[in-house]
Amino acid sequence: LGDVYKRQVRVSVWKDPFATYETGGFQVAQSLFAIGTGGWLGMGLCQGSPESIPVAAEDFIFSAIVEELGLIFGLCLILVCVSCYIMFLNIAMQLRNRFYKLVALGLGTCYIFQVFLTIGGVTKFIPSTGVTLPLVSYGGSSILSTLIMFAIIQGLYILREDEEEIIAVSYTNLRA
Repeated sequence: LGDVYKRQVRVSVWKDPFATYETGGFQVAQSLFAIGTGGWLGMGLCQGSPESIPVAAEDFIFSAIVEELGLIFGLCLILVCVSCYIMFLNIAMQLRNRFYKLVALGLGTCYIFQVFLTIGGVTKFIPSTGVTLPLVSYGGSSILSTLIMFAIIQGLYILREDEEEIIAVSYTNLRA
């Protein structure tokens, strides 16, 4: 019964965080205030008040970043995350082994989905889930799992280079 109530609160906060300000909408409302206060260029480094957002270092780090560094910096951060995902897709499409291709594609999709959940929840695009922003938010297990994800994809990239080298050597041996 407790989980159902938590989901109902999460959805009602998502619909209107200002109407549920005292019962659960405080965090999302403060996040929206921080994003609005920052504007395009931000208030300046250490000039904002991210301490007004509960759990700002873990779940709502994007709001604190946008408040201090601006929406332009926030958009650049999103573009960095999307470019990492595009590189993961590029690596996946270059792999010949179907299993490795699916591993790279799955890990890249997990990464971009986590980015979407975090930024979507902070900006009230989707209900807040409490997921951390990869390689940005505070949290040891989040950083460790993201680094393992990047390491596996990097290993698959190295494996791809080895596959191409073997194919090139076998092709030159066939011609000789």
